[in-house]
Amino acid sequence: MVARAFAAFQVDPAILIFASGVSNSSTATEADHRREHDLLDSQPLLGRRLVYFSTCSIYDPSLTNSPYIRHKRAMEDHVKACTPDHTIFRLPNLVGHTPNPHTLCNFLRDRIQANEPVHLQTRACRYLMDIDAVALACGHMIRNGAFWGQTVNVCIDPSAPLPQLLQEMERILGRTAHRLEEERGACYEVENASFKQFWTMEMGLPWPTGQHWQRVLAKYYAPRPAAGGPWPGATADRPEGNL
Repeated sequence: MVARAFAAFQVDPAILIFASGVSNSSTATEADHRREHDLLDSQPLLGRRLVYFSTCSIYDPSLTNSPYIRHKRAMEDHVKACTPDHTIFRLPNLVGHTPNPHTLCNFLRDRIQANEPVHLQTRACRYLMDIDAVALACGHMIRNGAFWGQTVNVCIDPSAPLPQLLQEMERILGRTAHRLEEERGACYEVENASFKQFWTMEMGLPWPTGQHWQRVLAKYYAPRPAAGGPWPGATADRPEGNL
């Protein structure tokens, strides 16, 4: 999904979009993580600017010691060591058109529709963001040279408490989930001041208000025509997905 969103950069020999990753972060093995590391090492970086995608879940205290988060932290350090001409974008849970059943929202949709149990962490929250908004904002940052040599948290707040997120998916799909509630998980804050300033000042877009994640869910999961519409700020000259 990320690779498709940034496909326009394929024709730019000065930019390397490194969109490799794992389809299921919770079951990825050491071999999967090593494959990403080795793939990066195989790329020619001389004269190119490297864009790497990490995760805002680095701030989730319940995931601090997970293999995936340890791998992402190690990869961030590796990117910085490989070249000073880099930007690391830490992304939240992305929502978009993808057949990957392991994305958070696809997983919830599929479990609800199949009437299969959903193990719900009642204290957990997740940040959601439309892939079209990510492509537009990050594409703009790449092209104007903002944040080169830096790590930026690309994230729209507020986060969605998982119980509310599941409830909204139930409403959109018109189905009731088979919940198995677990008193665990965590809510956490992502420091996104620099991204918010870029979004509002450099791009001139209004910051999404209210429960924006509900509109994103409606856009991709509501029966067509989608009730959610484009992400807030999209206009005729700034369509969804336009880099």
